[in-house]
Amino acid sequence: MQKSIRKCYLKLTVALLIFFSLTVTFLMSCYGLIPGSFLPFLGALLGGFVITMLVGLWLIQRASNKLSDQMVGSIKRITSRLSLIEKGDYNVYIDYPQQDEIAPVVNTINSLTQSVSNTVRQLTREKKKMNYLLDNMDSGLLLIDNKRCIQQCNSSVFKYFDCRRDLVGAPVSDLCGRPVFLKAVDHALDNEVGSVFDLNLMEETGAVVSVRVNPIAGDWLGNTTATTSAVVIVTNVTQARQMEEMRSEFIANISHELKTPITSIRGFSELLESGVVTNPNTVQEYIGRIHEEADRMTNLIEDILRLSTLEAGEAAQQKREPVNLASLCEDIFYSLTPQLNKKSISHQLKGTATFVADPDDMRQLMKNLIENGVKYNVEGGSVTVRLVGEAYRCVISVSDTGIGIPIEHQPRIFERFYRVDKGRSKREGGTGLGLSIVKHIVAKYGGQITLTSRVDAGTTIKIILPVQGAERKNVPEESVETKL
Repeated sequence: MQKSIRKCYLKLTVALLIFFSLTVTFLMSCYGLIPGSFLPFLGALLGGFVITMLVGLWLIQRASNKLSDQMVGSIKRITSRLSLIEKGDYNVYIDYPQQDEIAPVVNTINSLTQSVSNTVRQLTREKKKMNYLLDNMDSGLLLIDNKRCIQQCNSSVFKYFDCRRDLVGAPVSDLCGRPVFLKAVDHALDNEVGSVFDLNLMEETGAVVSVRVNPIAGDWLGNTTATTSAVVIVTNVTQARQMEEMRSEFIANISHELKTPITSIRGFSELLESGVVTNPNTVQEYIGRIHEEADRMTNLIEDILRLSTLEAGEAAQQKREPVNLASLCEDIFYSLTPQLNKKSISHQLKGTATFVADPDDMRQLMKNLIENGVKYNVEGGSVTVRLVGEAYRCVISVSDTGIGIPIEHQPRIFERFYRVDKGRSKREGGTGLGLSIVKHIVAKYGGQITLTSRVDAGTTIKIILPVQGAERKNVPEESVETKL
């Protein structure tokens, strides 16, 4: 800009000198002045100077306006480009002539905007990465300020709480209004003390969550004064709590199931030992009852041991070999002849199949299914076993015409110690573990179970075992597909 001004004034000076000379010459010619006449020449010189000054002032004003317009135009162009930064466009580049004096300033602005643009892009990438990590966490994460408002939350929060989606800036009570939750947040913000507790949200979202509320100090929210905030981590513990409940029920059921036969054995043995019972027939009856209770306790312990072995996966190391399921079913029907004759129950075996497995597993599976078909059948009923051996699977179906299973009990029929009719099950000598063992055996071979039952019409349990799955190691229980 200074160079342009210097050029302009140099041109203006030369122009004024030329104009001054021409003006003086013109005035002298007009008055017929000749050189040597000093006073007239001085008047012409003075008149030419005055006229030249007036013309010079007019030219200077015009030149100044032109230079001012150029400078203002340049500044406006720079300002308009910089205003884009305020709107969030950091990819601003000002194209300006490098020979101008303002060029270094413009170059500095371009360098700063480029640096800001690179920093913003990097921060955007880091924010996206952080949001991706937070949103793909299985645990829910909340940041709560000292005003009890939510400042940040990830998407996993909405899996566990039935709430609206626009939580940022909303009070924490909009997420969960449970007193224990709000009290824990207040405790963290007011007293800087953390809390850990469970929330049962089965009715809302079908989950049980563990909530950890911890205080955090600092000005992470950009406050001028340091305040206490809170971070809340929500973890899904539904399966863990269900397993704990099942273990507690299992221990309670084992204690109850073992206590009953032990109490009977102890009572009958004390009566016999005291000599109060002298009738030989009564003595034999009591001894028979003791044997029955001892057999019942033995069966229960054997089932518990087998179930524990299956759950631990130890049975996976046993040798597998082709098992003729038709021959196995015939042996089981033969061993159950007294029970079949007692109720006049007929039996049928249709089809044949061979499956590569541990023989003890297949015997236990078929025995439990057929025994249930006999135990819970009616007088004159029937039990039918259908076997289908295919290239890639083995299909086993056991049907009976018994009492059936009410619809409300069917989802839990494969649980340990679960009985629909507890009195009848105990009379029939059942331990409540038969179908649970069946489920674990099917899980071991990667199969699925289908249960179809109607009250007073009978029950059909269908098992599909994949042939290729016989070579698999051990399949977790969760892989069993139970269709009801």
